[in-house]
Amino acid sequence: MQETGISQIGMPRRLGRIARVWWTLSGLLGLLACLAGPTPTVAQSLSNGKGDLRVMTYNVNEGTDYLEIQQARDLNQFLVAEGQTITQVRVTNSPARMQAVAKQIVAAGPALVSLQELDEWYTSSFSPLTGCGSPILEFNFLQELQDALAAQGAHYTVAKEAQQYAFPLIPGFIPPSTLLCVAVTDHVAILARTDLDTAKFQWRNPQSAQYSATLQFPSPLGLLPLPRAWVSLDATFNGKTFRFIGTHLESVVPNVREAQGAELRAGPANTSLPVILAMDSNAPAFPLPLDPTYMDFIAAGYNDAWTQIFPLVPGLTCCQAQLDDNPVSELYQRIDLILTRGNIEVQNTALFGAAPSAKTPGGLWPSDHAGVAAQLVVEQE
Repeated sequence: MQETGISQIGMPRRLGRIARVWWTLSGLLGLLACLAGPTPTVAQSLSNGKGDLRVMTYNVNEGTDYLEIQQARDLNQFLVAEGQTITQVRVTNSPARMQAVAKQIVAAGPALVSLQELDEWYTSSFSPLTGCGSPILEFNFLQELQDALAAQGAHYTVAKEAQQYAFPLIPGFIPPSTLLCVAVTDHVAILARTDLDTAKFQWRNPQSAQYSATLQFPSPLGLLPLPRAWVSLDATFNGKTFRFIGTHLESVVPNVREAQGAELRAGPANTSLPVILAMDSNAPAFPLPLDPTYMDFIAAGYNDAWTQIFPLVPGLTCCQAQLDDNPVSELYQRIDLILTRGNIEVQNTALFGAAPSAKTPGGLWPSDHAGVAAQLVVEQE
């Protein structure tokens, strides 16, 4: 993929010094972590303390990394790549994986969950004479997850949902002879618990928008826009009000990702309320070098819940193999983050879905990401 012409954001000199200090400190911590030997990759529990506000972020994996589509250089390659993509989505068995994701959410017990890569996949017949037929919904990840949560006794509602990118029905070919059309719509969302006492937990003011900074992906069919979005709400927990924001930032082009982060800080995060940001940032906080978008948030006064509790533990959250079927975990970076700003105390944080015991009965990881949950206290201002 190619950059969209968005220029690199320059850091003020003082923030540049902060970044250099942070990079140095992070490097020392990383070295100490390595010298200390193996570190745990998962801590699947949150303690019971005064911080009983629990929040979570989980990228549930849309079932493909679109690698073949990215590599297609002509129309024939693109048609085959479309067939390969829907085949991957079918093999990664989202209904079974959403059952496994639901199990991790239930184990964490969050009041609010930020979710990414909630896809709806449609297919239809294709005729060279008449084109694509009427679309049939094959997979609806959000509905599958909601059904799985309900089946496991959990009580959640969709507080806010926002569309990111949407590809219309596009012809594809599955050798040796299958012609079909494939469409996908991708969403981010916030789930909120409905079984907590309303005297303890309430939410209001749901909002969402797409970022103006958007990747335009060049393909044999022309430029395909890949917009990203954020969702937010204001919640009150134990009498303390805060803003909860979920998002999924650009994964390929750093300049676009950094511009989206700036939009978020100037937009929904520009509030006098304490802020909890739960996201797939696509901005590595581990290993080095730290991503500029991550550093922008730190320089803007955000605290990283993971490093506050586990400064010497990498906390790897991404990524398993494209088909989620790798026998041994391949997580190698930390990009799924819970960041806080304002008078918020982080009491604990943990990874979910990163242990082999979390796999589906068919041997798939719940997602190519681990979920991250945090236990927080919003203090009185």
